[in-house]
Amino acid sequence: MKIVIISALGNTFAQRCLDSLLQTTKEDNFDILLVREKNFREHTLNYALSMAGTLDDILFVGDDIEFTTEWLEALMSNYNNADILGMCMLYPGKNKIQDRGYELVQIDEKTSLAAMDRGELTTEVAPFGFRNVDALCGCFMFVKKVVLQKISEFNENGQNRWGEFIFICQARKQGFSVGVIDHYLYHHGKSTKSNPSKRLSSESYMAELEVWETIVREYVDVSYISNRYHSEITESLQAALANADNILLYGAGTVSEHLLKYLDGKNITICSGLPEEKGILFHKHVVEDYVTALQKRYDLIVMTPLYVGKELYSRYVGPYMENKNEYTSIAITLKIENDKYVYDFVEIS
Repeated sequence: MKIVIISALGNTFAQRCLDSLLQTTKEDNFDILLVREKNFREHTLNYALSMAGTLDDILFVGDDIEFTTEWLEALMSNYNNADILGMCMLYPGKNKIQDRGYELVQIDEKTSLAAMDRGELTTEVAPFGFRNVDALCGCFMFVKKVVLQKISEFNENGQNRWGEFIFICQARKQGFSVGVIDHYLYHHGKSTKSNPSKRLSSESYMAELEVWETIVREYVDVSYISNRYHSEITESLQAALANADNILLYGAGTVSEHLLKYLDGKNITICSGLPEEKGILFHKHVVEDYVTALQKRYDLIVMTPLYVGKELYSRYVGPYMENKNEYTSIAITLKIENDKYVYDFVEIS
């Protein structure tokens, strides 16, 4: 096996990744290649492949990964379960799940890639050992040589965001299987977002939407989509929105898109912490920089990024607000119930 570490964040991150790799493995029968990130993630992966060749299995790792004890044993014990293997990811330093694999879903007629069990605690979910999935965290992807000898490059249509996912779709169409192992690694989640060009590194829903829709159209087999959902909000969330006249939505993404359906006649401001979203027209609302937006007064502040809304409020919103007794602040939560995506909220004190 060869291990390719993609160094995108600099020496400190690469060193941490490498140290955790060596400290958690007893075996030494693998080669390690450190490859510096190029302008395009797909270019980097293809360069790594040209160095590593296709005669060995390859583990592709981003330098934002921290390995944990017995990861290699878990990988080898599940070696025969799939042709492309990944692992579960935790938010750094926490037992909060980032993903346990990804599934293609259809939500209100739109195809999405949903992180399985995101936001749950490891103590709240049942172990599964191994399961087949539609996609993996691209920062830890073990690919067998039999796959690489059929698909020997990463498609540049991934646009620095989706190259690994396109690779997986192509592999599945060739009959190869994809699965995730129930072993947790820490994922800082930044290695593919470090490009100085915002066009290539954006985390923005609006910036990535067109690219994603093209990929779905060209590479996703509709037969992969096994779960279809209708989204709705709880009565308590509907009441919270109805009782406010001046509302700030922090975040220009799918949740804000859905909540706008319930906000006709309200005075709405949408803001974002992503510089590339400033000035973008989002459903007839111009997205404001959050610092500018927070100079206004609101009845209700709604943190729409799922799973991290309270943290974002504490870090970016609360410190700017002087009139804390004059408004209510909430963070949106999500529950999946049968065929429904149900949005609810928790109040932020």
